[in-house]
Amino acid sequence: MSLINKFNSLDKYTRYSLIIIILFSVIAFSLASIYHISGDGCWYMSISRFMAENKKIPLFEPLGRDEPFWSPPLYHMLAASVYFVFNSFSHNAANFAVKLISPIFGILSLIISFLVIKKLTNSKIAFYSTIFLAFIPIFIDYSVLSYVESMLVFFVLLSVYFLLNGRIYLSGIAAGLSILTKYNGLFIIPVLVYILYKKYNEDMGLFYKNSAIIISLSLLIPSPWFIRNWILLGNPIWPFLNFIFNGYNLKSYSVFDYNKLISPNLIVSTYFGIFGVPDGNYALFSALNISYLKILLPIWILGTFIFLIPLFIGFFSKNIKEKATLWLWIASYFVLFLLYVPNVGFGVSRIILPAFAALAVFWAFGLERLLSDAKLGRIFQFCLILVAVGFVFTSFAKFYYASSSWDFYNEDFSWVKSSTDEDSVFIANGQCLPYNLERTSLYFEEDNFQKADYVWVNQNFWLDRKSVLDDNSLKQLQAKNYNITYSNPETGTKIYKTRQ
Repeated sequence: MSLINKFNSLDKYTRYSLIIIILFSVIAFSLASIYHISGDGCWYMSISRFMAENKKIPLFEPLGRDEPFWSPPLYHMLAASVYFVFNSFSHNAANFAVKLISPIFGILSLIISFLVIKKLTNSKIAFYSTIFLAFIPIFIDYSVLSYVESMLVFFVLLSVYFLLNGRIYLSGIAAGLSILTKYNGLFIIPVLVYILYKKYNEDMGLFYKNSAIIISLSLLIPSPWFIRNWILLGNPIWPFLNFIFNGYNLKSYSVFDYNKLISPNLIVSTYFGIFGVPDGNYALFSALNISYLKILLPIWILGTFIFLIPLFIGFFSKNIKEKATLWLWIASYFVLFLLYVPNVGFGVSRIILPAFAALAVFWAFGLERLLSDAKLGRIFQFCLILVAVGFVFTSFAKFYYASSSWDFYNEDFSWVKSSTDEDSVFIANGQCLPYNLERTSLYFEEDNFQKADYVWVNQNFWLDRKSVLDDNSLKQLQAKNYNITYSNPETGTKIYKTRQ
């Protein structure tokens, strides 16, 4: 049977879903082609590149953060493998290839989410859910950004999919791989156990047996990493909840501030993060030099409200048979949210990303109800298409703007790569400068100057704010009377040579 015949043999909502998935794939790969790795992705890729080049897992090596490497390593190992394979072709090929990891897992996540939701409901609701996930900006973003979230979401959904199909061992393995991708995978375990309870509540012996299998495999697979962190850092889930374990001390993770939970900034940051503002940092709007921003921003906010209307309607739907499972799924990641905010900070929208498949079901039922009214349905359908197109356009504009901003400094980065030895050591704060310089970089501390060959200074480098020196540090540097070996008046970059 040809592909066309197979396609035609599917029910119409499955065909529609496949079209949406193909469209999403085109969008994700197109965005990846213009994306410049930034944010936490710089640290992840620096780690992965180190693994590929040195064939070992780092610990305290300076790779962009003044902290040890603690993150569950599955994503980094995959990226390291990609680096290793494609470096045999060229360095540029390797740098491009690793950017395709997130789009691939984002597409796979969309496919698995459709299969999971179809199993829980029907193909129509699964189709509407696919629309929600394919066009909500946070799902688009993390299907492009070189972060671990797309892989995490894939394995979380895969664990649910296997369990719904009676594949107990495979479900446990997938859940374990999700935890080995990011600690957040732990929070799908209550959902898996509840699904087992619903299926075997008349045979508790079988329920206990299968639950033990799921939990054991889920914890066994990432256990070597937990043990490694416990031995080396004194906390199996370092740096989180470090005030409980009293592990390796790092000030930024050693507090638990409950006041953050009642701060208005939490709601605003989370909301904007869901709709594509990096880390929910709404202060970025004031930094952008975009024409008609005062007009475009209210229109964009209105679009976000329109997009959420089906979700709020869906919350009150009485037609959802698996409502308890979905609410538990959402609640489990909301608990993670409540733990993360006081311990880390407000930029947490991506923390709840694995629960968006459950939110998609509520949104789908709400959309079904809206579209059941012929007149209102046509109006809302038109508005929804406009909003979806607007979100996609905004994503392209955002990624293009960010990429262009990084390209502005290409001359500086190129000089470093061509004019300094590969084993040169830089003083350069932040996690993205080391990635772009491709040089070992230490933080601006007095003890590090004796180890460094160069000091990078750019007081206007807003792309990585941690790299900007405060007044005292700048005066301290100027007092050393180092020679300026490179200066670019256009970008504002100066590079000082510490050794004659």
